[in-house]
Amino acid sequence: MSEAMRPHAEALQQALHDVERLRQQVQALYQQTHYADLEHADLGLQIVHHALEEVVEHTGRGGHIAPIADADAHRHAEAWLAVVRRLRSEGRALLATHPSEDLETALKALAIAEGSLEEVAARYV
Repeated sequence: MSEAMRPHAEALQQALHDVERLRQQVQALYQQTHYADLEHADLGLQIVHHALEEVVEHTGRGGHIAPIADADAHRHAEAWLAVVRRLRSEGRALLATHPSEDLETALKALAIAEGSLEEVAARYV
C-alpha cells in the first residue's frame, strides 16, 4: 500500500470498528426493547459494514473486480434487477399518494438492492 493511501486505510479501519461498535449497541437495544425499527437499523449497519469492507478489500486496486463469463448468472441478475426497478417505480408512485416512513425505508433498501444487482450483472458478463 502506498504511503498516500495509509491515512485512508486507517480511517476505513476506524470506520469499520465504529460501525461494529454501533451494531453491538443497536443489537443490545433491540434485545431490550424488541422494536422492529432497531432490527432494521442493524440490517442497515450490516450493509454499511459490508460496503466498507469492500472498499478496504479493493483499496490499492482501483476498486476493479475482474468480470467472470457466466451468461446464466448475468441473465438472473438482470431479471432480478428488472423486478427491483419495477418495485421501486411502483413504490415511488404509492409513496406519492400514501406517505409512509416505512415505505420510504423500503424504497431505500430497494435502491441498495438495485445498486448491488447492477454490480452482480456487471460481474457476470
